[in-house]
Order: sequence, then C-alpha cells, then structure tokens
Amino acid sequence: MYNILFIDEQQGDIDDFKDYVDATTTTENISVVAEYPLESLDEMIQVIFKHNPDAVITDFMLNEYKEVIKYNVPYNGVQLVRELTSIRESFPCFVMTSFDDNAIKESEDVNIVYIKDILHNSEKNTNAKANFLERVESQINHYKSRIQEAEKELYRLVELRNAGKATIDDENEIIRLDHFVEQAIDKKSSIPEQYKSLSNTDRLTQILSKVDDLLKKVENKDGK
Repeated sequence: MYNILFIDEQQGDIDDFKDYVDATTTTENISVVAEYPLESLDEMIQVIFKHNPDAVITDFMLNEYKEVIKYNVPYNGVQLVRELTSIRESFPCFVMTSFDDNAIKESEDVNIVYIKDILHNSEKNTNAKANFLERVESQINHYKSRIQEAEKELYRLVELRNAGKATIDDENEIIRLDHFVEQAIDKKSSIPEQYKSLSNTDRLTQILSKVDDLLKKVENKDGK
C-alpha cells in the first residue's frame, strides 16, 4: 500500500484529488490522507513526519483560497518541498498548481511540478505512457530501493572491514554510503562528506539502526 499525503487549503481540491485517485484504475494500492496547510512551516513538517507518508503532494498556492482555514499560510508548496527535502534528501514530493509558470520558476526541480488539470481527465487526451499516479509510484519505489540497496551494501562492507579485509576502495565506498543514508534519515544533522576519512564503526551502527527503523515502518505499512 502506498500512502500519499495531499496538502491543500481548499476542501474542493482535496475532494477532486481523492476522486481522481478513485477513478484511476491503476491505483488500487494507493491510500490518500489530506491535511490543510498549517500556519507554521515547522509544524507542517512535523505533521508530515507524523503521518510517515511514502510521498507528499502539495498545492502550490497554499494561501490563496481560504474557505476553512482563517490564518495566513506564509509559505507555498515549493517552499514546503524545499524544506522537507532539506531534511530527507530525494524524498518523493510533487507540486500541483494552476500556475505552473510561477511554480517552475521557484522550483529547483521542474519535474516535480504538475498542472491540476490532470485531475479532470486531461491525461486521456495526451500521449503520455504513464499517468501521474504511476509516476508517483515509480518515484516512491525508486526512493525506497536506493535506501534498501545502500543499507544492504553498507552492511556488507562493514562486515568486510570488521573481518580486516576492506580495501581503500571499500573504505571510500563506506564513506559514500554512510553519507547517503545519513541524508536519507536527517540531512540537516549529517556530517559533510568531505570531513569524513574512515567512518566510525559505532556511528555507522547507529545510522544503520535508524535506517532499519525507517524501513520497518515502510514494510509494516505495505503489509496492511
């Protein structure tokens, strides 16, 4: 089961997205939870991590039409994604908008920006080989696979080191993988790669334990 968190300030757009998911025949394994944007960006990030979604899809203009919420939202969807990926690098995020030119100008990755017209069956009139939700699923699978493969290889190399058989190339790969999994867990707290020589084994063990916890949460959700 893929768990998607959808963020929008309009209930109508939330309903449209849920209807789109229900009407898409390839999405039997997708579950959608929706949230209104919160007044604080930090609080919004905390809520995202509390939900522990596989992907986040957010509206671009989060402060434009406020029918339910009455407070000011001082950030847009691109800024939300930027903050989220500053903590978990490459986490699957997507921005939906009616103003793609503005969103594209602000976004560092134009490939995450999609027009809201796809919620109204416009995909049927294109030559796209994959619909929007298939692209979301693909990004989720790619993200999970990279973490799982990095963890598996890091375990192998650490065991090689502990056996006294690691080469200099192995040590350099340990440093690279160490850096990758750190950024997947908490990019802001990771040690810059250029300041690492030989990674500390105790710290590596702690990082791998955190990755295990993260992947166990994913597996538990997939098993539901």
